[in-house]
Amino acid sequence: MRNDVFKEQLVKKEFDQKDRSKRIYIIGIAIAIALFFWEVCMARASVFYDQGNDSMGYAFTLLSVIIVGIDIFVAVKKIKLLNKEFEYAYTDGILDIDVIMNRTKRKKVFEGNVSEFEIMAHIDDKEHLAMYENIPVENFSSGEVLGNTYVFVATYKGKRKRFIIEPREDILMAMRVDLTPRRMFLKK
Repeated sequence: MRNDVFKEQLVKKEFDQKDRSKRIYIIGIAIAIALFFWEVCMARASVFYDQGNDSMGYAFTLLSVIIVGIDIFVAVKKIKLLNKEFEYAYTDGILDIDVIMNRTKRKKVFEGNVSEFEIMAHIDDKEHLAMYENIPVENFSSGEVLGNTYVFVATYKGKRKRFIIEPREDILMAMRVDLTPRRMFLKK
């Protein structure tokens, strides 16, 4: 009979160059959209003001302010979603990984039985991970290579991938029970 195991951990993703690029891209698109709608609405408003129809001119001026306000709101929301944390939950051989964006929105990004992993090794273990180099990678770590940064290979939603995680020692030891020694290589 097996003891019930439940381990949980949060890992905050560091803001990296890719996130900075996304933020700049979002800001650039937001500015372009705001300027486009501002120019279109204000040009239409000036036509109405010139015709003496002040109420329609005022309506288009107000519309431009509203559209720019909505644009700024959406851009700020998108930028805040770049703040991520990963939650690892290990329960009786099942590893669940959720991404939490800006501490408000949660999305499951992985769920799998550890006994079905092909391999799990430290990210610097080139000897055991060499044959998996051409497989796509999903990174669910802080983004820094630390002493507890591991890679595992598994099939998720019909696709074989490498997953990068940073489990604590107690989660690693619990996973070790479910993975055979020939498939789990702990850092020495």
